[in-house]
This record gives sequence, C-alpha cells and structure tokens, in this order.
Amino acid sequence: MRILYFAPLYYDDMKQRPQQIAECLSARHEVFYVEPTISLIRWLLLGGRPFWGGRKRMGRQLHILRLNGALTFHKSIEILDVAGINNLSEWLQIKKLADSCDVIWTGYSGWYTLIRHFKDKPVIWDKMDEEDLLVQSRLLKKTLRRDKKKLMERADGTVVTSRIFYKEMKKHGKQTYLVANAVSASFSGGRAAFGPIGRVKVFGYIGTIAEWFDMSVIQILLESDESYEVVLAGRNYMEKLSHPRLHYLGIKKNSELPGLISQMDVCLYNFKQTRLLDTVNPVKIYEYLSMNKPVLAVNSRETRRLANYVTLYDTPDEIKKLAAGKWKRPFENKKELDAFVAENCWQKRAETIEGILAQVRKDFKGR
Repeated sequence: MRILYFAPLYYDDMKQRPQQIAECLSARHEVFYVEPTISLIRWLLLGGRPFWGGRKRMGRQLHILRLNGALTFHKSIEILDVAGINNLSEWLQIKKLADSCDVIWTGYSGWYTLIRHFKDKPVIWDKMDEEDLLVQSRLLKKTLRRDKKKLMERADGTVVTSRIFYKEMKKHGKQTYLVANAVSASFSGGRAAFGPIGRVKVFGYIGTIAEWFDMSVIQILLESDESYEVVLAGRNYMEKLSHPRLHYLGIKKNSELPGLISQMDVCLYNFKQTRLLDTVNPVKIYEYLSMNKPVLAVNSRETRRLANYVTLYDTPDEIKKLAAGKWKRPFENKKELDAFVAENCWQKRAETIEGILAQVRKDFKGR
C-alpha cells in the first residue's frame, strides 16, 4: 500500500504520534510524509527552515517531503481566499504523487483545502487535537474551524485519540475508530527502574510548555518543601518562572528523553482544567510509565483510563499532600512492565491502523 501522509509536524521535531505512526507503517508499506509548507513570506520574516522545501529518504519505504512555499501565503489567510488559489502551487507539486498513492492520511485539518482536490482517493483523518484551541490568531482559528467541518464531511474514516472525540464523530454519523496514543517499545532503552523509592526530590515534566500548562502546580511544589527540585524539558511559550530550584532545559532530542526521565523521582502531567484537557490522550504519560516512574497527573477523562498506574489530583490544592505522600512504582517487576508496553506501543497501534486503512480502502472501492 502507498500512503500519502499529510502531517501536522516537521519530521525532525520532537517525535510524537505522526512520526511514530509513519515509521511503523513504513515497515510494511511505502509512506510519503508531507511536512507543513513554509511560505516565502514567513521565511523572509522569521527565517528558520527554508521555504523551498525538499525531499529525503528515511529508510527503504519512508519518504519525507516538504512542498515549495514560494507561491503560498500563511494558512490563516485561507478564510479570505474565496477563489481557493492559495494551495494551487502545492496541488501542482503533489498531484502526480497523489495519483499514484492508494490512500490519503492526514493528521491536521488545515490540509483540507489541498486534500479536497483528490476526490478519487479514500481519505482518513487522524483527529488528535482540537486544533483551533491551540492557536492564538483569530483568522487561523476561523480557518481551522471551517476546515475541520469540511474535512469531517470529506473523510471516509476518522481515527481519534480520545473518548470525547469518538463521541463527537459518532454523533455526526462518521465511521470512527478509537486509537489511543502509545510509546515506542524501545523507548526506555532498558533504563526502567524497579524496587523501592527513596526520598522524593526531583519532579519533572517533558513536553511543550504553553497556555494549557498549569504553572501553579510548579509553584506549589517549590513552596511546599525546600528540598524539591523541578525540571521542565521542552519548547517554552510562557513567561519563565524564576526560582533557584526550577530548571528549564529547553528542547531535547528524543534519544535524550529516557536518560532525562530516569533522573526524575516523580513525573508530571499538569495541564489546566479547560475544554482542551478531556481531549488529550497524553503520550508523555505512556513514556513516563515505560520507565516505571511514578506519575502525578491532573484528573481527566483520558488520565482516568490510566488510573491504575498514576496518581490523580483534581485541584492544585491537593498537590502538597500528594507530593509528600508515599510513592510506589507503577509496576512491581519487568514482566508487568513489558506486558503494559506490549499492549501500548506504537507498533501495536500501527497494526490496528493498518487494518483500518485496508477496510476504508475496500469500502471506498465498493461504492
């Protein structure tokens, strides 16, 4: 099967669901991973990754593509693009490849204006986020809300990561599959710890730090015990909190994460309780658990699915008492941990997705 994958992330960003799925599927299928296009204007204003795009090969069957953005504008203006010309250049660049592929997979509704041109191909939408809640621009919010609605109508199948998304899609009568996030089977690299936990000192978080991140939890931890240290690793979009026992480590390579997590006593998932929270099936918790680390997580519809393995809190006021309590590891031995990882690894998820792709393709041909 040849899969055209319109991705929401650059391939060399911190490895998340899109890259993991693409890699796993490429073991048995040819995958063309299309990164977000960078417009010429954006490159002139901000620099960074080049607008002219390119193509490279990652293994025998995984291709990474970025289309040339010299003739495209920022995605947010498409709400004003009545004639639909902003993605004409992208369409001309990818048309031949799209014609040769068997199925189109997208992890971002913003690709709808390009995908709509390929009417003779089955389309599967991997709905991972409520994307309009993650951006600040009003124009981009409007564009994404429109594209989400249109893609919902166009998609021949929808894969979702959370129960709330599943309920929403089923309400609209869509063919929907729930495929949660996961962890790489080799993520821990044999660093998972076992045995009793001594004095808890280091609390840590790995992931993007933005408006959904509850900084009050960090403040409570730092104020509750003078021995506590907090480590935050990932891209930061918030004003930094200055404190001698708070350490910002910035963006880390995926290969560095197991070593970093191994130095943490308790791992954090401290998101604010907003509309966004119940939609997130957190990859980071699966990664923490694969290292057999205790996890302190905000209570949500998705974290409750892992309640047997993590410690949940409802309000920041509970943090001080929980932090000072007695901690134990999620798994008592390697056999228990291996069983959890085997059921919650990306390879397992890819097998499920493989079946979904085949079924949607078969149904599409049968119309």
